[in-house]
Amino acid sequence: MATARDLVAVGQKMAGGNPNEKTLDSVDAIGFLLQMTGELMFASANLLSKGEFYAGAALLRQVTEIEYLTWAIKENHRTAENWLQSTHEERMSLFAPVQLRRTSRGRFLDKDYRDHCELGGHPTLRGIALLGGKELGVAQGNLVDLLTHCWRIWDQVTAWSANFPRARRVVAQSHSQISGRLNDWGKQDPIYKAMAEQRPDIATA
Repeated sequence: MATARDLVAVGQKMAGGNPNEKTLDSVDAIGFLLQMTGELMFASANLLSKGEFYAGAALLRQVTEIEYLTWAIKENHRTAENWLQSTHEERMSLFAPVQLRRTSRGRFLDKDYRDHCELGGHPTLRGIALLGGKELGVAQGNLVDLLTHCWRIWDQVTAWSANFPRARRVVAQSHSQISGRLNDWGKQDPIYKAMAEQRPDIATA
């Protein structure tokens, strides 16, 4: 998928070193998050397109967590550098999905995250329906959801980059290509348009 590859490429240009180095900054951190997003997007879309719906849904849940994080960073509730340098205990208290949902004050709903967990993130009865590649409607909805979450991540990173010249230059090189492709898709996909009507407050177009 072109958009997934583009996100990885942008992330690689932004992240300049080893994540264990102490000299890395917020731009490096966002670069790593974009690479995570791109790899997850590519793998999840591939699984959802080839009948492995349960596994694809599990990776989709991971993408939602990156969206929470990039939103909190964009809104200055957290910093990317602090996330990159955080200990396990700090990540649990500051960067865990439940903490970021609380910070969002309703933008990210507990129910939405719970649905992702039950369909693919945890072994539950609801996930059984996705086994065997039979629930095409659910898989199609998950694929649209995947693209939407990745779109929001890109928009959030774009907005955040305005205050970081090094990141802004890299994002600008690919912005029209990535955003243009996603905008064209959003105008055409009927499932996305229906989702955007239900939650216009978080729609990306």
